[in-house]
Amino acid sequence: MRRIFLLISFITFFSCTEKQEAKVPAVQTERSFSDRLENNSNRTVNLLPEARQVAGEWLAYATAQNEIQNLENSTGLDIMNSSNNLVQIMENLQTTLPDTLRSKAVEARTNVLYTKSQVLHQLSTKKQKNPDEIFKIANDLIVEFDNFKLQLNELFLKTPENFETELDEEFEESLQPDSTGTIPLFREREI
Repeated sequence: MRRIFLLISFITFFSCTEKQEAKVPAVQTERSFSDRLENNSNRTVNLLPEARQVAGEWLAYATAQNEIQNLENSTGLDIMNSSNNLVQIMENLQTTLPDTLRSKAVEARTNVLYTKSQVLHQLSTKKQKNPDEIFKIANDLIVEFDNFKLQLNELFLKTPENFETELDEEFEESLQPDSTGTIPLFREREI
């Protein structure tokens, strides 16, 4: 009888001392996960024709651009569900960067996109999810993708050296004799 009493006492003692889960206070937010993402940026960046031609052959870029466009009209739940895909897509964007687009600035932008997608995924997998944080990072990701496109465009902008060379070529052409064999002092330019 004494053994049964001791056994019941031990069971009671250990069952009472179970760890109680710490109650996490509810997060006060302005938004809910059913709300749609409102893009805070009013700018839209379009690629220059030269950049568009190179990026058009880059499958990872097309996939990332499509995913960012889908993100712009998503609910908080959709954003959380697609966060893992975003990480994989941005990692693919980073690792498959074509040599024609490889520069420190472009690599830095792909690194930022990958990091932001990682942060979004981490926020989406937390126990205590905060919709405001998730919407903020999703907006940041959209803005950073536009910054990435700006950086791609900068690769194809003419540098001052190229501009000077182009002017020199035009000047040399203007010194060439015309059909009458004379060198005109001034030629009219097509505007």
